[in-house]
Amino acid sequence: MPAANPFAGPLLGGRFRVGPRLGKGSQGEIFLARDERARGSDEREVVVKRLTPRGTWKSFELFERESKVLSQLRHAGVPRLIASFEEPPGTFNLVMQRAPGENLRDLTARRRLSHNELRDVLIRTLEILDYLHTRSPVVVHRDLKPSNIIRAPDGRIALVDFGGVLDAARDRGGSTIVGTFGYMAPEQLHGQATAATDIYALGATIVALAGGVEPEDVPRKGLRMDLDRHLPALDGVFRKTLAAMTDPDPDKRPQRARDVVALLAKSRPDPEPREVLALERVRPARSGLPARRMFADVGEPLGTLLRFGVLGFGAGGWLGMVGLRLSVVITMYTLAALAFPVRRKVLGVGKELDAMLSEGQGGFTDLMRSAMARQEHGRMR
Repeated sequence: MPAANPFAGPLLGGRFRVGPRLGKGSQGEIFLARDERARGSDEREVVVKRLTPRGTWKSFELFERESKVLSQLRHAGVPRLIASFEEPPGTFNLVMQRAPGENLRDLTARRRLSHNELRDVLIRTLEILDYLHTRSPVVVHRDLKPSNIIRAPDGRIALVDFGGVLDAARDRGGSTIVGTFGYMAPEQLHGQATAATDIYALGATIVALAGGVEPEDVPRKGLRMDLDRHLPALDGVFRKTLAAMTDPDPDKRPQRARDVVALLAKSRPDPEPREVLALERVRPARSGLPARRMFADVGEPLGTLLRFGVLGFGAGGWLGMVGLRLSVVITMYTLAALAFPVRRKVLGVGKELDAMLSEGQGGFTDLMRSAMARQEHGRMR
């Protein structure tokens, strides 16, 4: 007897055949569907998010924002938006690329992730957040948690469920609390969200995966998670990095994904055979995150010409910074020799200026690396 066809639901938009339900919320449902127009077998399965607003249009506003933001994102770790339409009247459908793999909540229900796997998940997710947080305006996910992080069999990570996404530093004109208790940063209770809000949620996610309990059940010291007591076997620097990420004060948290990578770089992963961290498979950029290829969406040969132009600009800026740093060193040592009583203060000012110029020089280095980066760096292969 032939097996029943799992895709036996209605045909939406004349193209998407609805299949089994993947999840259900207060406002809508998520289904697996089959794209009848897809050419390759790998692209046939899609995810359809169906929303039927009941009593309030705030959920519809979030749905529209999700559609708008997803249509502007181009990253291998963010499912691509395929279509958005209303059918039947009053029901809104969002069709997205299906991320391969399994969400971390289901995965860790079967087995605990190793130290290296946790570190790998953290770094790969930070790479996606770095992309989101460097958009203009900044894109804040606002609902990072294990069930919204998909891990493929080869280790690749994807973020899903952008229903609470915020495409500005703050939701103005009346705020809505978006997030999941335990994973929400404290400032979300006041309707505030910044890049540091996602940093907190990702830290809480890794803490939950490492300890096998929800963040609200983690022992506390005041408002802080007591990770020394909760995760005593975890690498000390890794544990301190998670503590910094989950600081209740958003101003004391790492403000960027790159800041977290810098903290994490002080620790090394435990030796485990056949395990290589995602961002260590390629030569890391100065910040610890791989360079993204510039103008990846621009056709050739225009894309190559633009990258060469940026490369020339970066090289000129880099050489200019070298000259400025050399001038500062010569000037400061000359002044220190002439002003002997305040020599230390003069040299201190010189070091601060050199550090600032060094940061600028590093920025031009990152610019050149991005211009020369290969396509796969942006695709997390």
